[in-house]
Amino acid sequence: MPIPLIPCEAALSALPGSVLVGVSGGIDSVALLHALVKTERRPVVLHFDHGWRAESAEDAIWVRDLARQLGLKCITGRMRLTPSSRNEALAREARYAFFARAAKRLDCPHVILAHHADDQVETFLMQILRGSGTAARGMDPISHRDGLILHRPWLGIWKKEIAAYAKSHKLAWRDDATNADTRHRRNLVRRRLLPYLQKRVSEQVAGNLWRTAEILRAESEWLDALCAEQAARPELTVRALREAPLAQQRRTILRWLQNRKVRDIGFADVEAVRGLLEKNIPAKVNLSANRHARRRAGKIFVE
Repeated sequence: MPIPLIPCEAALSALPGSVLVGVSGGIDSVALLHALVKTERRPVVLHFDHGWRAESAEDAIWVRDLARQLGLKCITGRMRLTPSSRNEALAREARYAFFARAAKRLDCPHVILAHHADDQVETFLMQILRGSGTAARGMDPISHRDGLILHRPWLGIWKKEIAAYAKSHKLAWRDDATNADTRHRRNLVRRRLLPYLQKRVSEQVAGNLWRTAEILRAESEWLDALCAEQAARPELTVRALREAPLAQQRRTILRWLQNRKVRDIGFADVEAVRGLLEKNIPAKVNLSANRHARRRAGKIFVE
């Protein structure tokens, strides 16, 4: 693994003064909270209990006690358990919904999260393996969601550096036993796939994947900016899009369909719409939710 780009505390220098911070009680989020306080911020602590483990209620109590010791406000939430709620995607949606409610209540949209370089590598690898196409770029240092501004200042810092920070400051934290359960996809990637690749392919595989994600993220931002004007229009102009490079065509169509609220867009959908640039094929293609893309009079539109 490469050394961290910047130290733990220095990575927080560009953050706003008034922030919320997601704290699970694990080593990463506890170290982040400690570092935020060391930089003289007074973050509001947000803790969300998924309710998957018997001891999760104790985690919530522990985080509230930690916040009280630091003189910080703490808001907790808990997921309503149903037979289908033990699902990573649903849990993530519930957690962000809780963050959004807290942010609106406190009139503070800035939420700081403890994702680090190891998380970035795992996320990027999972994106590649499930065929995410243009979304295979890892996590963004700053992203927007449901009125939130999500900050991930530690994406350039490795887990071992965070562990060293926590130990050097004699921090206490809660261990989550489910992190060892390889039935969860991320744990499988972390505990089985990445160690296998490091052993059989290269010891530097994590650093290589991290650098690739960083390169693709920056290039993706540039391509999005290049396509933004066309993608924002209600209709695509066939002639202008036909003259663009292939990568620009695909990204413009993808963002344009997303702006038209088309769901479940895959590579085949983008290519089908791109096919409308040719005159010798049908001027209509099917999309999800009984919607269609059509070409008429040199324009492509969704109906």
